[in-house]
Amino acid sequence: MTAGALDGLRVLELATGIAAPFATRLLADLGADVVKVEDPQGDPLRREGPFRPDGSEHVDGGVFGYVSANKRGIVLDPSQTHRIRALVAGADILVENFGPGGLEERGLAPALLREDNPALVIARLSDFGQDGPDANLPASDLTLQARAGWVSARGGGSSTPTQVGGTYLEYIAGTYLAVGILTAVETARIIGRGSDVDTSLLECAHSTTSFPILTNGVLSKMGREPNNPSHVLLGVKRCADGWVGINVLTGQQWRDVCLLVDAEEYADKQDELRTGGPNREDFEARVDAWLADQRAEDVVELCQALRIPAVPVHDGASIVRSAQWTEREFFTRAASRNGEFLHPSFPWRLSRSPAQWRRPAPRLGEHTDEVLAAPWPRRLPTAATPGAEAQRPLAGLRVLDLGTFWAGGACGTYLGAMGADVIKIESLQRPDGFRFNMSGPALGPRWYEFGRFRAVNLNKRSLTLDLTRNEGRELLEQLLASADVLLENYSVRVIETFGFGWDHVRVINPNIIMLRMPGYGLEGPWRDYVGWGNAFEQVAGQSYIGGPPDGKPQTPGGYTDPLVAMHGVVATLAALEHRRRGGGGQLIEVCQIEVGATACPEPVIQHSMTGEIRQRTGNRNASAAPQGVYPATDGWIALSVRDNAEWTALLEVLGDPDRFGDPVFGTPAGRRAEHDRLDALLSEATSLHEVAYLAKLLTSNGVPAAKVAGGSDYLDDPQLSHRQYYETLDHDVAGPDRYQGWPMRFSIGPQRSHRSGTPTLGQHNREILCGELGLGDDELAVLEQKQVIGTVPTGLQPPVSTSAEKR
Repeated sequence: MTAGALDGLRVLELATGIAAPFATRLLADLGADVVKVEDPQGDPLRREGPFRPDGSEHVDGGVFGYVSANKRGIVLDPSQTHRIRALVAGADILVENFGPGGLEERGLAPALLREDNPALVIARLSDFGQDGPDANLPASDLTLQARAGWVSARGGGSSTPTQVGGTYLEYIAGTYLAVGILTAVETARIIGRGSDVDTSLLECAHSTTSFPILTNGVLSKMGREPNNPSHVLLGVKRCADGWVGINVLTGQQWRDVCLLVDAEEYADKQDELRTGGPNREDFEARVDAWLADQRAEDVVELCQALRIPAVPVHDGASIVRSAQWTEREFFTRAASRNGEFLHPSFPWRLSRSPAQWRRPAPRLGEHTDEVLAAPWPRRLPTAATPGAEAQRPLAGLRVLDLGTFWAGGACGTYLGAMGADVIKIESLQRPDGFRFNMSGPALGPRWYEFGRFRAVNLNKRSLTLDLTRNEGRELLEQLLASADVLLENYSVRVIETFGFGWDHVRVINPNIIMLRMPGYGLEGPWRDYVGWGNAFEQVAGQSYIGGPPDGKPQTPGGYTDPLVAMHGVVATLAALEHRRRGGGGQLIEVCQIEVGATACPEPVIQHSMTGEIRQRTGNRNASAAPQGVYPATDGWIALSVRDNAEWTALLEVLGDPDRFGDPVFGTPAGRRAEHDRLDALLSEATSLHEVAYLAKLLTSNGVPAAKVAGGSDYLDDPQLSHRQYYETLDHDVAGPDRYQGWPMRFSIGPQRSHRSGTPTLGQHNREILCGELGLGDDELAVLEQKQVIGTVPTGLQPPVSTSAEKR
């Protein structure tokens, strides 16, 4: 078996559920030796479905089999802390999700564990983080989504806001946790001491939202109303044989769509229709009439021929039959105690240290005797690098960032935040398209510096190079010769057209890590399709399971973009570790639709095991009843009741026992059976209260509840403020703004999320080309005259004055 990128890394998992075990699954796939520790009852996820209809009560659920593959498993009684400490002495990483102070309560305080192993990394995942005024509040997936703005993004018009379907947040949090772990491992290697990685699920959810504070600030400067709902056109639409997603971004795509559906009179009304407008209903009717006779496959082919991001909206059955997924053999069968079942494979492909299936998820206690008889040898203390504590863990690395939009930009932003010298490379002819998202000429002559681009290009330097010209390509080759990482997420053919495919790059620099993040993969019938976050969520299965049961599929809203970026970071950090051990450079492929499917495995697993299509459930969840979003006098409140104690507390807070006096409501099963009636009664009761008052009263009495947040609510969130999640950074043109941080806090290492604000276009041309590559002033002037480099996008430069005008 080929050595994995993380071979030799030892991970002790004291965690249950999905998020933290998914983080360790990612590490295990890359070669880490993960030992999962369970109590005698086992991880509760074992007892959650789906199950095979003919299976016995002793088999494990399919999702447990998915997130716990490639691990060894042991059983220890919680009182056996001496055995846990013996394992900790030889581990590199301990992962837990007991909640704030949970390790300390079990006699496993970090300081105590580091007496046995000073370099131990302790990764801690909780709803709100280990500290802060709300650290110990009750929460559910729904209330976390509501507080982070996910739920407010689900509704439209007067309909009840709806959560993102499935367990998407769990997989997002697990990915951020894995990023934090590998960052802390690098810090420990450098300074010889381990750190705590305190990761908050709430902040993980915030980290995927579309920069609401920055966006509202830009809208205000443009004279537009902040918090005004804006919808992707056309979104998910019904067609003759199912659902199709048509996701328009650019003006050209919009004009082509209008021509396609015979609605050319709307070609200049994109902005108006995006925010509603008086003609929205008529336009939608025109589109629906055209689609009624079209098959999804035909619509996708027509749109993609025009470079419009359109995809089929897949469910758990159709996705595995799709040509792209089939040709790439992405879905794989895994053996488990529940029999074989189909599930997503790996979210990345590494050319020299590939992820591999080593073993199925362990039976309860399967490896107890093996692990306790031969525990990991004690780790020897690591000598610290002089002065290392003052630097960030990736200092000394150089990253050439050809990434675009959110996914490409955010990957480089994180590497830069951790100390890498990240050089963002654009051309004047085709700058990063994210510069023009949420921006416009009303902001002034340099309006291309104001948009959402700023949020995902912090911690970088900026260089412009026209890679269609020999001069630009030659300069990039010089930079590649000494670079550590090259990253890009263009359409597949673009980087190859420039002449910088992997075969050429590795000749220039055999030790470089090249990270490619194509939308649909480097091969397959869809390799040249265009797409972005919404399209990837539609084709990967997330959209189909989101929304009300009687409504259409609802797309999460582009959360796949940051998820892809963080998967790229995990793979890059792993490849750098492999290189450090003498493995050399390699190519990494992170296919964006496959990342999306990796974080939405339940529909495929359920269909594989039961033959059932996973359906939309609105705001409900099998583990809570009631659960939903209910009206208040001044907004909406999300709440979950998971047991009878929380039900009793809810009734005490509402103070209306007669309204809920039916004995059927006294049990979880009864409440679940009467959920519709209960929702109506709860809506009557909650509508009498202010949302903030009700949420505070419920949470203080142990009931998960939260205001459905949006807009400026985030700056007023006391937990985010305590943890300094938002950071103020300056920009040479746009001025200071508040930026989202990372959802991980390191006890040793970087104490701020970001090192610097976003550079302006070409800001560091002279510094890099003259100061580092040795070009002279005359050579720089020639490059500027030819527009190989510059600081203003082509088409936006002021006209050259004539001699008459000069006079």
